[in-house]
Amino acid sequence: MPRPTIGFIGLGAMGEPMAARLLDAGFRVVSSINRSRDAIERLAAKGIEELGTPREVGEHADILMTIVWDEEQTDRVLCGEDGALSTLREGAIVVVMSTMSPVYCQALAREVASQRVDVIDCPVSGLVAGAREGTLTLMAGGDAATIDRCREAFDVLGTTMHCGGVGAGQAMKIGNNAIALGTWALVQEVREVVGAYGMELDRFMEILNVSTGRSFVSKNFPMPRRRVTWPAMPVKDLSLCLDVAREFDVEAPLVRASLDSGQPEA
Repeated sequence: MPRPTIGFIGLGAMGEPMAARLLDAGFRVVSSINRSRDAIERLAAKGIEELGTPREVGEHADILMTIVWDEEQTDRVLCGEDGALSTLREGAIVVVMSTMSPVYCQALAREVASQRVDVIDCPVSGLVAGAREGTLTLMAGGDAATIDRCREAFDVLGTTMHCGGVGAGQAMKIGNNAIALGTWALVQEVREVVGAYGMELDRFMEILNVSTGRSFVSKNFPMPRRRVTWPAMPVKDLSLCLDVAREFDVEAPLVRASLDSGQPEA
């Protein structure tokens, strides 16, 4: 049985090494420029096929993977004037790998069902190093049989964890990120406390990371000397978690506190 052609849209910090791994594994990968030419030019040597628009990518794709910044960009490359959905063939699979609302992914699945196109929401965790090394965790939401049809490509990227129906992958990723970012905020706060006491911060981290307070975050995330304001991605991900909490009338005061802790002072 021939391997599926992968349409890949979003060749950013995560997407470029993921596409590179698929090319190295022998998959045919087609793409179009989303924001910059640099990545697609670097991947040309590995055999990526550049097409003019997402619409053209959709014409060729058996599996269409998108990993752009947010819901707005995802909607543009899928449903915009030159979006890929309009040309996907019956039986194609859309794999949404950006972190976004579970509700968006569920609505997308309903929208394309009449085309007999399937949707998997499959955000990833593991940082850029995991994308390069093929050790990502792929948090997949959707029909198990549909996920199995993507398994050969997914295995090149990392380990697939089936979370439930469409939207469950996003719920898992949003929860994971909220915990990781909340942990990072707490470590930063405590570092400020022990630093004020006079303890050397590198020594604090050395001891923390062989003690019960250690975590993936304390071992792997960068720790600036002073607390910093959140850049755009943590704000997006923590806000998504709060959006989901509000939608289902769940109180999330610690997530709110994590978001507020990284906001600039008034």
